[in-house]
Amino acid sequence: MRALRLAAALLLMPLCAAARDRLNGFNIPCWSADCYSSPGARESLSRMAKTGAGWVALTPTWYQKTTSDSAPAAAPGTPSDESIRTAVRAAKAAGLCVAVKPHVDVENGQFRAFIHPDDPKAWFAAYGDMAAHYARLAAEERADMFVVGTELFRMDGLMHRRDWERVIARVRAVYPGPLTYAANWYDFSRVSFWDKLDFIGIDGYFPILNGHHKWAMKLEWLAYKPLIAAAAAVHGRPVLFTEFGLSSQKGAQRKPWEWKDFGPVDLEVQKNYFQSFLEVFGQESWFAGIWQWGWEINPDAGGPSDKSMTVQGKPALDVLKKYFARAKASPPPRGLSAKQKSALDSAVGRALLPLKSFP
Repeated sequence: MRALRLAAALLLMPLCAAARDRLNGFNIPCWSADCYSSPGARESLSRMAKTGAGWVALTPTWYQKTTSDSAPAAAPGTPSDESIRTAVRAAKAAGLCVAVKPHVDVENGQFRAFIHPDDPKAWFAAYGDMAAHYARLAAEERADMFVVGTELFRMDGLMHRRDWERVIARVRAVYPGPLTYAANWYDFSRVSFWDKLDFIGIDGYFPILNGHHKWAMKLEWLAYKPLIAAAAAVHGRPVLFTEFGLSSQKGAQRKPWEWKDFGPVDLEVQKNYFQSFLEVFGQESWFAGIWQWGWEINPDAGGPSDKSMTVQGKPALDVLKKYFARAKASPPPRGLSAKQKSALDSAVGRALLPLKSFP
């Protein structure tokens, strides 16, 4: 009966209206069991929708003890399934498309890009369990995209292509919607399984080294652009910046991934980083959109004295609002190829197999 209910839900799962536009929006991280179901989260999602954003990515996180551990698992800081379901429903009620984007972090604080388990087979088995679990939840709640992994630099190369094929197959078996992977900005060209997904996903914390003015930043974005455009052409997929942003601190453009307090407040550098990027990439036919990192659960976060990566209450948000409005009137990113559509149709067919035996 569970399989039958899931199949029926998938059959009726609509593509959210905003998916016809660029896929622009925000990541909204959560670091406790119930934060996604808090009253503040609902208000924060409502305010997010009023920016003109069309998408929100939810980021449940599992943890492992060290980078060499082979057993990622849920922890006290992992959002509960019910909390995630509440957030999906609240986001959809606010008119947002929803992506489910699981993360794996390391308890000792080391960056997930350095995860290299002693037993890769055991690690991928545990990771596949996690991915299938959240993919099933995403299907049941009619989420609009699923992200199969995030920033696993030492695990996403050619050596582990077969492992990822198995993970992706498990996800496709229970979730019929589009898939991507969130690659590190320095890693997207070596990810070995873009052909198995529907979007090239890049966490775009590209460093800008030669200045904080908009014109100087544009020159460096123009240097990065051919590399990203080549990936879109080679793999025949639109590029979605699954994370993008930097803190509002002096010098942040040199290390956009750095979220700690390291300099005085600088709202202009954050604003210029977004504006220069969007002027270079925003109208490309292969550019699917950006999910800014990160909108806070606290609806009153941010503001002119805040140094964090949120754009809430800052000039950078005005840049995004204007772009979101323009993007709704621009052509959508290139759609899926016939091969991709066939693959999705097959995934839907597998998910609906239980219906064929229904009397």
